[in-house]
Amino acid sequence: MPDFKLPDLGEGVTEAEIDKWLVKEGDTLNEDDPLVEVITDKASAEIPSPYAGLVTKIHVQAGDVVPVGTVLVSIGESSDSERPAGGDRPSLSSDSPRDAAGSPAASLRNSPEGGSPSSAGAESVKAMPPVRKLARELGVDISAITPSGPDGRVTREDVEAFAGDGDGEAFVASVGSEGERREPYRGVRRLIGERMSQAHRVVPPVTHVEECDVTELEATRKMANERAPDEPRLTFLPFIIKAVVQGLKDHPAVNASLDERAGEIVYHGRYDIGVAVDTPAGLTVPVIKDADQKRLRVIASEIDRLAKAAREGSLKADELRGGTFTVTSPGPFGGLMATPIVFHPQSAILGVHRATDRPVVRNGQIVIRKMMNLSITFDHRILDGMTAAKFVLDVVNLLEHPAVIALEA
Repeated sequence: MPDFKLPDLGEGVTEAEIDKWLVKEGDTLNEDDPLVEVITDKASAEIPSPYAGLVTKIHVQAGDVVPVGTVLVSIGESSDSERPAGGDRPSLSSDSPRDAAGSPAASLRNSPEGGSPSSAGAESVKAMPPVRKLARELGVDISAITPSGPDGRVTREDVEAFAGDGDGEAFVASVGSEGERREPYRGVRRLIGERMSQAHRVVPPVTHVEECDVTELEATRKMANERAPDEPRLTFLPFIIKAVVQGLKDHPAVNASLDERAGEIVYHGRYDIGVAVDTPAGLTVPVIKDADQKRLRVIASEIDRLAKAAREGSLKADELRGGTFTVTSPGPFGGLMATPIVFHPQSAILGVHRATDRPVVRNGQIVIRKMMNLSITFDHRILDGMTAAKFVLDVVNLLEHPAVIALEA
């Protein structure tokens, strides 16, 4: 009876979360039939069965985070089933990921301490290594904490509540309140949460906001769309990305990241711009590679393609890696102003907010112009406020003169 283990997922990934089983015990499989969907910090992927036979036992459940090499499922051999040539378990190919919330340079999640405890005390507690580390940093005895996570797992919230509670009891939310609906905190949503928590803990953020008059930009893009209705439709975003690239060239520290292990600031020579996309699974940030070498219409086409793939869950792993700067633009839902979280280890992120008609003063007269706020949240370890402010002002100046962008595009 062959056991199928979680294969080497490549790209330095050491573990994965079981997102969804595509079979159940008792099912008969052919070789290469869809077996299980997993999520890593790079992407999620559908893993096919390397064997034909009968599913005799599923060893891990949806929501479990397990290291590479963990037995996932046992498949009983039947008369018409045989092991694949070579006998070794397959490695997941680089083009197999189909969705992700991850991002360039995101930190790996560590696996929980499950199964039979090998030692007493803290070592026998079910908790992920980052949670154990937090407990050590806060001086908390993790074995004294009442777990609230699935399968008796101690969560970060348990540790934080225990550390902040005078009587040492972790707060556990009430269950079964009238009108209450609960769903598991796992998969892409948990991945996003972990990344955001890490960025919040590590990055000292500062946000700077500027107004931008996009009246001329609105007229320019409308005319361009009317003159070329068969071309990819231009929104504000392609113009913003081109303006951002020019700003990054003039202010290299904004196109940088901090290598904390090496103690070095890395100034990137490429301009790979991440674009935040809202999907049913959560926030995803596909990357427009070499944005400095692409024309406006090409960028518009790339935005459409990547956003569609993100919502369909068909993004490739390479389309989610390597961003040097990120733009988040919720369009009409952008609000007046927000403070987006830096996509660590990048040095900054640009927030694009809703464009609305507002009364403003021009040449001593009150006139109506289409105005939009731009906010930059930046890592103050890498950037000073003056650099960030100059960068945003340069972006604003280009957006207020869109003909310059069009000429340089």
